[in-house]
Amino acid sequence: MRDSQNATLADAPVQLAFARVNPLEHAEEIKNLFLAHERPEFPAFFDRTYADAVADGATSWVGRDAQGRICAHVAQLPRPFQFGQRSIRGALLANLMVAKPYRTLWPALKLMRRVVNESRDAGSVDFLYGDPNPAALAVVRAVGFGTVGALQRAVLPLSDGRPHVDLSIRLYHRLGRFRVTTTSLVVTAQRATEIPDGLVVASDASDDPLSLRPVPRPSVYRHRLGGYPSASDWWYTVRHSPSEPPVGAVLVRGPDSQGLAVVCALYCESLTLSSSVLLSVAGALRQAGMRKLEISVMDQSRLAAEVGRAGFILREERIPVVAMPLTPFGTEAMGVGSEWRLLPIDLDR
Repeated sequence: MRDSQNATLADAPVQLAFARVNPLEHAEEIKNLFLAHERPEFPAFFDRTYADAVADGATSWVGRDAQGRICAHVAQLPRPFQFGQRSIRGALLANLMVAKPYRTLWPALKLMRRVVNESRDAGSVDFLYGDPNPAALAVVRAVGFGTVGALQRAVLPLSDGRPHVDLSIRLYHRLGRFRVTTTSLVVTAQRATEIPDGLVVASDASDDPLSLRPVPRPSVYRHRLGGYPSASDWWYTVRHSPSEPPVGAVLVRGPDSQGLAVVCALYCESLTLSSSVLLSVAGALRQAGMRKLEISVMDQSRLAAEVGRAGFILREERIPVVAMPLTPFGTEAMGVGSEWRLLPIDLDR
């Protein structure tokens, strides 16, 4: 008898029995599904994420074959957002995996239809969203997900060991200060190990009424950043003066072996301060010896424009973000298009 993993798609069975489950009650089976399909990092992610996520209302859907083995999985992770001055309930679709013999369109399509229908019936979220890979993108679009926008990477040079190049970078930064709203900001750095729950910056919703902003949730830092808080994780607080409350907070991880630091979280009192906050933090990172700073933002958004104003250079790589409204409020949020204030920490990749 042939091993089922080597069966062709034409020979593959198409029937799976789907059910909504508590993932903690099926932890080993779910982990084994990912391990069998070359995702060795998943068990550690599951262990640091799913207990907190289930406590916050997360759930999973699994598909079982005729022998009762889990051959498909997808999770729904609740994420609170602010839409203008109102709270709105989102849910990230994450950790989609289908066993190789079942990777035809219909099993995945039936799984996603089940997720959408039961989520809508439960009434616990206003919209579903995610950043599927190319194969999954076709499935979610077939179910009815629409494109919100795309996450685009941008890089800001900070320093260079070659004196002539470093001089050019210095001049580039100096010229960049003429493009931003204000530069009179004071930056303070703290190790994330000292403040693992992060920093809170009050946002002026009236300043940005047409954007969808994730509500800071400390558990997300642990879930999406392996090892957080580590020695390479730093929180930078930005103020107009040392005696005033913060107008911005930035979580930076790095540098890596190439001197690259990454913005993992960005909170600003006002959208129009984002470029000044980033440029001020960039100056502190340069003094600390880092060479490049990376951030990923929704392309063609006002935040992307602020990032460009701070001197970041946009790269071509884009990750599509899709969503499906489940309530009228969710439909309203979909209407703002790319003005979803998402960073990679808010997604699954």
